[in-house]
Amino acid sequence: MTAKNKTKEFNYDDIKLGYYDQIYKKKSGMQSAWHNIKFRYVKNEINQKNTHLDIGCGPGTFLSLLKNKKCYGMDIAKKQIKYAKKKYSSKSKKFEVMTKNEIPLRSRSLDSISLIEIIEHLNDKDTKLLILEAHRTLKKNGELIITTPNYLSTWPILELILNNFAKVSYKDQHINKYNIFKIKKVINKKKFRIKSLKTFMLISPFFAFFSFKLSLNMTVIDNFLIKVFPGNLLFLKLKKL
Repeated sequence: MTAKNKTKEFNYDDIKLGYYDQIYKKKSGMQSAWHNIKFRYVKNEINQKNTHLDIGCGPGTFLSLLKNKKCYGMDIAKKQIKYAKKKYSSKSKKFEVMTKNEIPLRSRSLDSISLIEIIEHLNDKDTKLLILEAHRTLKKNGELIITTPNYLSTWPILELILNNFAKVSYKDQHINKYNIFKIKKVINKKKFRIKSLKTFMLISPFFAFFSFKLSLNMTVIDNFLIKVFPGNLLFLKLKKL
């Protein structure tokens, strides 16, 4: 289903309170390994001396892993922000509900922004508006990090399995399906320069079936294999011009 013919709008407040935080902390099973590996990968790409914003932060799990002196987490899901405030709010970590495509922060106030598996939930228009807002709030040379499922990989098979057997289905959530070619279309070349565009996450999460610790260590093998086979997630890092 494409963004243009989407007929049903998913209510993100229907997701169980703190659902993805609980999965991350479970430290068992493939779904937990997936989120642990993904967050570790993105965290390593962020300069933690800077001011960072995580858009679509959900229950605040990723923000809780950062050591930045100042971090913001924002989401349209009020229930998840309430959970994040109770669980992870501190002097250095602030959580707020945001209106769609509007970041309630000053222009040129952020060093980096992450959109971790968010743009697949948005239509083309909303994605472009959100990235424009990211550009407005980033300082010069600030970085925008985007991850999203790679539909030129084994991801479509995984999504089909999740839609039929997982507690949360992505059928009505993933309204835009990206690959390494299509994701370039979200970039305004007058506003951003591509610093990095690659794939990651291939076989490592599936080893959690045998050992959770093993799955985390198998990312070394993933890094070797993605030179030949496309990873299940796209990673895009942009620099504000």
